[in-house]
Amino acid sequence: MGFAFGSTLATASDVNTAAARSTYRRGKMVHHAGGFAGFALGIAVLAAVVVGGSTFAQEEAQGVSVRLTQSRDSGVSGTATLQDVEGGVKVTLQMQNLPEAGIKHINHIHAGGTCADDRAGRTAPVTIPLETITAHKDGTGSATTTIEEVSVAELFGEGKERFILLHAEARKGEGVPPGIACADLAPLPDTGGIRPATVFLAGAISVLGVAAGLFILQRRIGAEN
Repeated sequence: MGFAFGSTLATASDVNTAAARSTYRRGKMVHHAGGFAGFALGIAVLAAVVVGGSTFAQEEAQGVSVRLTQSRDSGVSGTATLQDVEGGVKVTLQMQNLPEAGIKHINHIHAGGTCADDRAGRTAPVTIPLETITAHKDGTGSATTTIEEVSVAELFGEGKERFILLHAEARKGEGVPPGIACADLAPLPDTGGIRPATVFLAGAISVLGVAAGLFILQRRIGAEN
């Protein structure tokens, strides 16, 4: 009768080899999962810090800039920056190509219409007067006005159409001069009411979720070993 020791030994060896390979594979999985989890967690934390700071900055000073384009072939253009400040909104107008140095240009926020309406001769009523701009020799001019008890979001709200209008030189006895540059304060469709910082923050939170899941997987694999 043949001795079966050699056959039994081979089987045990095979079992031990398979177990070692399984342990090795699990070890590699733990190593890779742990490494990726650490990397993802680091990226997520960095993103959260950066985006959190950006969100805080936006909360402190939410600002929007719009471009004033020429009306009635004036050639005048510029920008208006509206920024939330304590107690209201700071409006800064910076104009260029003003026709004559020393001339004062009144400007306002109008409500109940658009720049297209004004250019067609159907201007809307003035609701918020802004500081007068005086033209410099190089054709530029600027002015800053603080509007109290209002926010940027309200000025750009969907409830009423608004626009900023810079007027030509006011001449005595001729009434309000026509507009020479205009910008609509239309709702901003690109944001859909959601700030870009919020989108990035949501992404950072998602990455944190992935990192947490990988960390849990690592712990479970380690416990099985």
